[in-house]
Amino acid sequence: MGQKVIPVGKKLLLKPKKQDEYSKGGIFIPDMARKKEFKGIVIGKGNGIDEIQIGDMVQYTEHCLPTTMEHDGSDHLLIQEGDVFAILVDE
Repeated sequence: MGQKVIPVGKKLLLKPKKQDEYSKGGIFIPDMARKKEFKGIVIGKGNGIDEIQIGDMVQYTEHCLPTTMEHDGSDHLLIQEGDVFAILVDE
């Protein structure tokens, strides 16, 4: 049984967006050839964060230093609010 992670301060807990293993044409893309996307869904947030909500898909900087943490049986990322530079909204 895993532990629940509750971010403190101005930190966010993200579930990283899973990258596609196959191209649109059905060709397998190996890990080393996949372009890394720095996107994730906000699973938890600390106090004092007003603009970003739980459930938002966000883009974060590739130069941030995330802490990997296990939450609900899978790896998640704990990052600073300042490392997020966009909320992604489907149109």
